[in-house]
Amino acid sequence: MNDNLLLRLRLQSGMTQEELSERSGISVRTIRNFERGLIQRPRRSSVDMLLDVLDPSLKEKLRSAPVDDLGMPVGMAAEWLKLVGPEPGVWRGSRPPRSSLVGRRAETELLAGLAVEQQVVIVTGPGGVGKSRVALAAAESAGSELRDGVAVVELGLIPGERDLAGPAVLELAEQAVADLLGEEAAAGGRQQLLLVLDNAEHLPETVPLLVDWLLARNPGVHVLVTARRAPSVDGAVLCELAPLGPEAAVELLLERLRTGCPDLDLSADSERLIALVGLLDGLPRLIEFAAHRLRMVPLESLLADGQAVRLLSSGDQRTLPHQRTPEASLRWSLDLLGRRHERLLAQLARGSRGSFRVGELEVDPGEFSELEVVGLLADLAETSLLQVDRSGQYRYRMLRHVRTFLDGPGALAGA
Repeated sequence: MNDNLLLRLRLQSGMTQEELSERSGISVRTIRNFERGLIQRPRRSSVDMLLDVLDPSLKEKLRSAPVDDLGMPVGMAAEWLKLVGPEPGVWRGSRPPRSSLVGRRAETELLAGLAVEQQVVIVTGPGGVGKSRVALAAAESAGSELRDGVAVVELGLIPGERDLAGPAVLELAEQAVADLLGEEAAAGGRQQLLLVLDNAEHLPETVPLLVDWLLARNPGVHVLVTARRAPSVDGAVLCELAPLGPEAAVELLLERLRTGCPDLDLSADSERLIALVGLLDGLPRLIEFAAHRLRMVPLESLLADGQAVRLLSSGDQRTLPHQRTPEASLRWSLDLLGRRHERLLAQLARGSRGSFRVGELEVDPGEFSELEVVGLLADLAETSLLQVDRSGQYRYRMLRHVRTFLDGPGALAGA
């Protein structure tokens, strides 16, 4: 739909973008992108919904436009229909889970808009916070506005840069993209699609090169990256996904219990549920693990001694190995760093119990200089092992489940 024409019709109607959205069922974000010219080939169903509100007679004229000898519309209708693409493009790669997405509507809408408006967007946050889940949900929305749809590349299956030489890792990543898009499209083309590079934290040097390689050959591609540690990609927009608040976290737990164990109703036990999701740091993956465990284990057992996280795991073979237990997830994050990071993190787990500033740390000055501590804290935060409160003075906080494995009985080996 021509952006100037849509804007003209809306202004003639006297409607705001919000009013048009409410009456048509098309999101404000999509209408805004239409008017900015960011959507070159909208879905015909979207055009019909807008014309139902703005000019129903024009919709009928398009449907009854004269055709040429080949049966193609002529005149104004021909120009309009050139701009109307097919229904959403194909989806290649991993699909989003069929389970509902709880407590993430605002983040999903924001990310979907950025994925269309920006060429490269990176979603970061701690392990288990739901980066992949939110990114794929956003891709479902954004992909309908891009002619060639969505492609999802699982980078978590590629060996890390510590395990394989850089050029070999890059070659594997390029081949994974080519396998999904087709050699011709990856080598050079004019595809308009959203490429999701999922679970990329172990490839911080490879991902920037991969993105440069792809965009140099196919500038119509938009890239959405998920990673616990954000790669340094020139011009990328960074979105940091936070854990769920208590209300949304409890809602997620109850929702998963309703589908996984319908005869178990814990909705009246709100105080203990809030305590449980607090022990699990409001992380959706851990909450889903807990809902699965509650089918067999009573709530009081998960709350005993504040060690709930040690009882959790998943046998879902569709997930990556490091995503199947909280301990494996933490070990994966630690492996992205060095021994000095682990040493400091272990000291922090045994020391400060709340949030802290750099000057408040009690570390052995003979082992760590103040300058080194600042650098190590930055790396730990960059890898989502520490959370950072940037309001006022910078304060750092360790997630409770991380502290449990680093400072509890049978502390994590190597830390």
